[in-house]
Amino acid sequence: MQKIQLTYWWNGHEPGDVVEVDDPTARGALGVIARPAPEPEPEAAADAESRR
Repeated sequence: MQKIQLTYWWNGHEPGDVVEVDDPTARGALGVIARPAPEPEPEAAADAESRR
């Protein structure tokens, strides 16, 4: 499964949402209604973990 960030409304999700999709869906959506999901920054990920 790939994570993509939507640039348009799709399947009940709004622009900016990061969703996991199968590879064929990702290939069809990337460049059309989505872009690769940004990787979380190491500091932000560690900070989020410490808040749990």
